[in-house]
Amino acid sequence: MVKLTAPGLVIREQNIGEADKLITVLTAKHGLVRAFSRGAKKTKSKKLAATSLLSYADFTFTKTRDTFSVEEAIVKEVFFELRSDVQKMALAQYFCELAYEFCEEDFESEEILRLFLNALWLLKENKKSPSFIKAVTELRLMSLSGYMPDLVACEKCGEYETEYMFLNIESGKLYCKECVPADFSECLSLSVITAMRYVSLSDFEKIFSFSLSDEALTAFNQVCEEYLLSKTQRKFKTLEFYNVIKD
Repeated sequence: MVKLTAPGLVIREQNIGEADKLITVLTAKHGLVRAFSRGAKKTKSKKLAATSLLSYADFTFTKTRDTFSVEEAIVKEVFFELRSDVQKMALAQYFCELAYEFCEEDFESEEILRLFLNALWLLKENKKSPSFIKAVTELRLMSLSGYMPDLVACEKCGEYETEYMFLNIESGKLYCKECVPADFSECLSLSVITAMRYVSLSDFEKIFSFSLSDEALTAFNQVCEEYLLSKTQRKFKTLEFYNVIKD
């Protein structure tokens, strides 16, 4: 029998019978861990809160053959308050779906876990608007996952900045207004380009520490979402729901 101890965030939960659960936990060192939690649905279970969606806990897993089970789970942080706000909960569920999409088993995921934990905390504490948190999280996730757009300078002439820059969503290449090809995807103000550079290239501690005008934030949010969707080539039901109910 193998024993594994790791802090992790519950990103999926599935009821099994009347008392058990199958949960998916995003951990820093081991990526996704799928584990059965026996009796976790019982009201008196010590694992009830720790194995619920959006719980961050210290887990002890045991593995028998090819199956993990939750031996122990001690809550470190819970984000259950988000459930009282439909918009915030929808965004949190979208983050969980992204974690499931981009992470794997036995895969180093420390920075990605840290990103989602910070995003959930900011959402919980009303530190930033949901649209701001969403866009920063999407773009940084893409950068961490090997899909960072090439935002350093114009692809053709090397111009660092002009009043407007043009981003090809599919290639992630940037162009100045003099070199933009006929099939460009997005015309973006310099403030949006600066924000994208900041999120992609800054130290982690700084990525949420800036602000944008309402107009720039709308464009920033749109381009980050479009870029992520272009690279994943799939739809996210949680994102579709969020976009329907958001303010």
